[in-house]
Amino acid sequence: MGDLTTKIAALLDRHMVYPILEFLAHVKAYPEKQILQAKYDLLKNTNMLDLANTVYQQLNATDANSPECEAKRPNVLASYERLQSSTEKLLSILEDPAALALLKESSGDKAVMRAHLAASFGFQDDMLDALYDYAQCQFQIGSYQGAADLLFHYRVLSSNSEKCNSALWGKLACEILLEKWDIALDELLKLKDVIDTPATTPSTVAAVQILGESESTGATTAATANLPSNTQQLIQRSFFIAWSLFVYFNHPKGRDALIETFMQPAYISAIQTTCPWALRYLTACIITTRNRRKNQLLKELVKLVASERELQNSRKSAVESGQEQLQSQQQDPLTGFIYTLYSEYNFSEAHKSLALCKPVLQRDYFLASMEKEFLETARTMVFESYVKVYREIDIGVLSATLGLSRDEGEKWVVDLVRGVRMDAKIDSENNTVIMGAQYTSVFQNVIERTRNLTFRTNLLASNIEKREVELANRRAGTTEGKKESKKSSGGSGGGGGGVRAKY
Repeated sequence: MGDLTTKIAALLDRHMVYPILEFLAHVKAYPEKQILQAKYDLLKNTNMLDLANTVYQQLNATDANSPECEAKRPNVLASYERLQSSTEKLLSILEDPAALALLKESSGDKAVMRAHLAASFGFQDDMLDALYDYAQCQFQIGSYQGAADLLFHYRVLSSNSEKCNSALWGKLACEILLEKWDIALDELLKLKDVIDTPATTPSTVAAVQILGESESTGATTAATANLPSNTQQLIQRSFFIAWSLFVYFNHPKGRDALIETFMQPAYISAIQTTCPWALRYLTACIITTRNRRKNQLLKELVKLVASERELQNSRKSAVESGQEQLQSQQQDPLTGFIYTLYSEYNFSEAHKSLALCKPVLQRDYFLASMEKEFLETARTMVFESYVKVYREIDIGVLSATLGLSRDEGEKWVVDLVRGVRMDAKIDSENNTVIMGAQYTSVFQNVIERTRNLTFRTNLLASNIEKREVELANRRAGTTEGKKESKKSSGGSGGGGGGVRAKY
């Protein structure tokens, strides 16, 4: 229930889907044979022949290799050897200390770099095309470090913007699969800059070219090749959202970066248009964030989730044949928790959604590591909302709302009250929590709401006053300058006396 693998995989390269299948096998989300079949279907369309054979043997309980893979092997080996030979000279040049020194002296000008290499080392432009093809070959056989190094060299020397953008996607894929998260984050930020700059937005063809066209990306390429640039930019952001999950959920600072990126208007539009499933990941990050703007982020998230609910309801009423599918989209437990708690204020439904979150988190490749943190924070949010409605709370009822036993609920409430120093006391005899008065006076509310307005008004008045003084000084200076000019011109007829007076 709630598995998003199929939706996300449609935007990923095959090599990036394999770790997700490994995770699903580890948590036993599906029957073993079904997972093995999915792995084999994935790998047989790559050049990772040995791994594909291993999976084939496990799937069919045999020692024989896959006939499909063995039929491909001669062509794969021949292509690899040909590309290795054609790039040997260029790679030897790039390893030469003298060539590296020459490249540094070129100040990043690619045309100058190539000219220097051509003059001193016999470099030819067609060597770059072979380097690009060799990088793609390395990626396809699973040599991700080799592909990453080749793509780095290609981007340093090549002026082909389309292939350079494609190489950027490929380099990001390599770093993700190598789990080098610092480098992957740098590449992700470079890619975001490219996508967000309309003049250099890569086409969908360029985005998937270095990776080899899989069934999903190949179909996307054919369908979007002639679309307007803004539409292709939207598609690129969809791919970016899916790929970025690997980086954001593995880098130490990734979750805050995800919030910052996904909450930008352009990416909110992409999420609402093509990737509504991404709201699950945005929800998980905002719930667990320690950002000082958390309350504001929650308000914006609630609006997004409510908007998505309204859209799904309208689609459900318009398309009767898709009712079951649309209903399943509405039932995402993480966004459902936010919706029922902050839009409907329904604690009973929030409890049901929270109970459904646990198995979803356990089976989600990106969220499994934050299961405990998410559930703990979500319970705290329920409690904070609960105490705003009820001053005297029955611990048994609260425990049921939080999905805990009575003893666990009592211990949890005691720890929470002590930990955050709430104005509350526990009545052990009646097994209740009595909250202290938490009312804010009307006058204090007015002061808080107008404090910033007063500051901005005073700042504006101060700026206007300074501007008026500055303009007055300029006018005065202009008048004095004209008078001085007249004096100078009047004294110039007396020989050098006018000049001496001026100085």
